[in-house]
Amino acid sequence: MPTLEDIRLGQLAVAHGLAQPLEVEECLAVQHRREQENNYALLGDILVESGYLTRTQLDRLLAMQREAVQKVTRIGPYDLLRKLGEGGMGAVYQARDSRSNRAVALKVLPRSRAGSGDKVFLRRFEAEARAAFELDHPNIVRGLDYGFADGYHYLVMEYVEGQDVYQILNAKGRFTESEALHVLEQIASALDHIHEEQLIHRDIKPENILITASDGVAKLTDMGLALDREEWGRRRITQAGMAMGTPYYLAPEQIQGENEADIRADIYSLGATVYEMVTGRPPFEGETATVVMVKHLNEQVPSPHDIDKDISIGFCHILEKTMAKKPEHRYQEPAELLVDIKRVKAGKDPKSKRPEQDESSIARSQRELRVNVPGSAPGSSSRRPAVNPEKKASDITRAEIRSAASRRHAEKMRSRPVPSSLGGIRWVILAGVVVGILTALLIIIVNSRGN
Repeated sequence: MPTLEDIRLGQLAVAHGLAQPLEVEECLAVQHRREQENNYALLGDILVESGYLTRTQLDRLLAMQREAVQKVTRIGPYDLLRKLGEGGMGAVYQARDSRSNRAVALKVLPRSRAGSGDKVFLRRFEAEARAAFELDHPNIVRGLDYGFADGYHYLVMEYVEGQDVYQILNAKGRFTESEALHVLEQIASALDHIHEEQLIHRDIKPENILITASDGVAKLTDMGLALDREEWGRRRITQAGMAMGTPYYLAPEQIQGENEADIRADIYSLGATVYEMVTGRPPFEGETATVVMVKHLNEQVPSPHDIDKDISIGFCHILEKTMAKKPEHRYQEPAELLVDIKRVKAGKDPKSKRPEQDESSIARSQRELRVNVPGSAPGSSSRRPAVNPEKKASDITRAEIRSAASRRHAEKMRSRPVPSSLGGIRWVILAGVVVGILTALLIIIVNSRGN
């Protein structure tokens, strides 16, 4: 596993335009392989070995890192209590407003970026601040203040006591359908508000959905990539120094850099996030970001119903539609998604048209397909259940889920018919006989002409 220092270094290299995100992902994969071979190396050394950084550039990035970790206890009127996390846009702290004694979350821009004249980076930070203030919704983390003090640009946000979905997944394995529907409905409502404000989030993922500890309210956070539709239309996700979202959850049109990406891209990412919530793994995985993105474009993942028979077909319908490959086959706006969520929660069928089998990143349930095949009896398959049906979904760990998936793949390979070599031999013999007959005829014709 990469260390926090390695992750920070990779983020710095991308932010300063010294390396591309895919290059950092590639080097992280190399680091992972070496660690498995007991030949661990630091990410910075691998970036230099691969030719993506010079030794001088690495030394400068490491100096920036050392500056960033200098102890800061107060910024303006805010006392810093503990670091909550760190990303490409800076560190987030739990802080206390000394004027009101109120607990807040403080996102702080690194001085090395703010003071370097990086106008694009500052504009992005200011865009997040504007989006946080413009959006007023119970399922979106609220912005409270924005300013500059003691050499730092900062954004003050509502402090949420709880965990993000990624942390919950690591702790419990996966969510039940009812739990996932509860979160899905709330975040779809947040997206509906974002859509009304003519914004796009562009980075929906488990880490950006917080669940409050007291009452289980889901809140969408990190508007650092949010842009209005006009500005998004002028940019490509691969532009140097621009964060491009997380490959595990990116919509196909975002991967392809299409200018018309809109709220439907957020709907796809939300579907990918909820797929992971109920199955315990991201829809597509791979050693590099490139592999994952290619899979989003071209492949399908198993239906959640095939992983857990207790997941309803109606719920699978919703996920299939959110993760349709083409935007026109998805929900066109969050309000349509909310209608289907409410119907499924009430035990009714979704109202929307279900995508065709090959139109979604999620395959149609094999159990469902067998029911519709003439002459096949439901439940006639000898495939083992994906998970132990006696266990509750919340008791199943990610390791068990991955193990079950591996068993299913192995059984599928074993069940494939092995072509017989006897038929091939017969064809070879027949071809030899035909060639012999033709050769004999040719000799007879030549001899007859000679006479």
